[in-house]
Amino acid sequence: MTELSTRTTYKRLIFDADNTLFDFDRAEEIALVNSLRHHELPVPEGLLDFYRQMNVALWQQLDDKSITLKELKQQRAERLFEFVGQATDHQQFSLFYLQQLAGQPVLLPHVEDTLNQLAPDCEMAIITNGLALVQNARFQRCSIKHHFGALVISEEVGMAKPDPEIFAHTCNLMGWDDPASVLMVGDNYRCDVQGAADFGMPTCWFNLRKLSHDFTDHDHEIHRFDELLGVVG
Repeated sequence: MTELSTRTTYKRLIFDADNTLFDFDRAEEIALVNSLRHHELPVPEGLLDFYRQMNVALWQQLDDKSITLKELKQQRAERLFEFVGQATDHQQFSLFYLQQLAGQPVLLPHVEDTLNQLAPDCEMAIITNGLALVQNARFQRCSIKHHFGALVISEEVGMAKPDPEIFAHTCNLMGWDDPASVLMVGDNYRCDVQGAADFGMPTCWFNLRKLSHDFTDHDHEIHRFDELLGVVG
């Protein structure tokens, strides 16, 4: 990790959404269990570990453009049904699950207080690769929406992190002409950190799970959201 000058002050911030601002793990657990019970399907032991590993792998394939969003939703439901040993209509199940997920605007610890402290001095935006149905609804329900000048959702703009174009698009929306003055904050190293770095932005990796690593592409690293206050300056 390289360190920028301790005198650096950031006034422009872009955030990832899931597992950066929102507690996606908790929301995912609630939505998944609710969906299975609503459809009278079993909730077997090991469900969450299986689902998360499977889901991450599918989103990686989507990022690599080896599957489409439609294929992701279908394969996710089919693999889940295989794991639980019963099935229902995958389209109805997927829609219900997404609606349940959209109703869970659960923030990570320290997010609301930290953003309240940053807001008087900083301009802020969000870029998310999440689904529009989920992200728009959660954003409207959350207590922090008034802090952000733009919510950029990959599904709506036809580009996704780590493509530098989505960072450029967001900067244009915000009226920012110098990427070097914009700090990107996110938990996904490939999409948030390396994508923003390729566009010329300084980056803060939110290493939420405190992973051991030898990564060097980020400028700052935090393990709790309120540590961002020390980074911003």
